[in-house]
Amino acid sequence: MLLFRFRRTPSVVRSPRVSRVSRHGPSGQIAPLLAGVIAVLIGSVALGTDVALHYFNWVQIQKAADSGVLAGANSLPDNPTQAITVAEQFAESNGVKASEITSAAVASNDLSITMTVQRTVPYYFAKVLGMTNGTIQVTAAAAPQPATYTVGAPSPGAVSSGTYTPAACNNTGDCQVIPIGLDVNTVYSDGEQINLQQGQVGPGNWDLLALGGTGGSNLRTNIADGYSGLISVGQWVTTEPGKKVGPVDQGFQDRLNAASSSDPSGTYSNHTATDPRLLVVPVVNWEGQNGRSQVQVDAFATVWLDSYSGGQVTVNFISAVVPNSYGDASAPNYGGHGHPILIH
Repeated sequence: MLLFRFRRTPSVVRSPRVSRVSRHGPSGQIAPLLAGVIAVLIGSVALGTDVALHYFNWVQIQKAADSGVLAGANSLPDNPTQAITVAEQFAESNGVKASEITSAAVASNDLSITMTVQRTVPYYFAKVLGMTNGTIQVTAAAAPQPATYTVGAPSPGAVSSGTYTPAACNNTGDCQVIPIGLDVNTVYSDGEQINLQQGQVGPGNWDLLALGGTGGSNLRTNIADGYSGLISVGQWVTTEPGKKVGPVDQGFQDRLNAASSSDPSGTYSNHTATDPRLLVVPVVNWEGQNGRSQVQVDAFATVWLDSYSGGQVTVNFISAVVPNSYGDASAPNYGGHGHPILIH
C-alpha cells in the first residue's frame, strides 16, 4: 500500500508596490506663475499710489479755488478789482502758489468771479512706463445771491430746523443791521448820498426801530454793535418813538471810532467786507404809523456811514454782500445781496 504524504507549503502574500511621490511639488511650474502674480500686485500698488497722490492734489487745489472765489465774491459787485485780489490771497493762503493760478476774472456784470488753478504733479512709480508728470486743472466760480431776503441767519439748515442761534454781536461793528427804517418810497441809486432821520415820518416816529428791546440803551447798542436777531422780508417789527439824539449819535460815533482802527482808508466804493461803516437798514412803510406801533419789512438796503450830526445820519447807497444773509429773487433790490455761493 502506497502512502502519500502531502506537505502543506505556506502561501506567501506579496504587498503591492507603492510608488513614491515627491513631497516637494512641481516647483518648475509654480515659480514663474508666482513671479507673475507678484509683479502684477506690485504694479497695482505702484499705480494706486500715483493715482492717490494726484487725487490728493486735486482735492487740495479745488478747495483752495473754492475758498478763493467765495471770499472774493464778498467784494462784488461794487469792487471787482478787490474781488480778484482777495480771491488770489485766499487761494494762496490755502496752499496754492501764485504761479499755479492761471486766471482769475470777474464777469462783465460784476456779479460773479471765476478762478482756474493748474498744478503739475510728478509720477513716481509710473516712470517705468515713461510717464514723468501729470497736470491737474480745476475751476471754481462764486456769486452773491440775489437781493437780501433774510439777515442774521447762520445757515439754511439751522433756520429750517428751528435751531436758530443768533449771530454774535458783542463788539462794535460785529453785525450790520441797525435799528433805522428806511422809507419804502425812497428810490435806490447806487452811490447816491441820502440822510436818515431827517424828520418825522409819522406822529412820534423818527425812523427808529425797537429791535430786540426798547429804550435808549438798547437803541445805542443796536446801532454800535448791530442787531443779532433774524429778520426777513414780510416780518413785522416794532417802532421806537422819539428822536433820541444822544443814543443815536453815541452809537454811530462808536462805529466811526472802530472803523478808524480796522479800516482807516475805507470809502463807500472801496472797503473791507467787515468795515463797521457798512450798514444794513430795513426798508419799511411808515404810512399811518402813530407812536409805538408795528411796521412791515419790505426789503433791506445797504448803506455806507459817512457822518452824523444831531441825530441826523448821512449815508451813501452801496451795493454789497450782507454777511449772514440769504437772498431771493422776489425781494426788492436796495443794494444788498445774500452771502456768496459756489455756482461752479
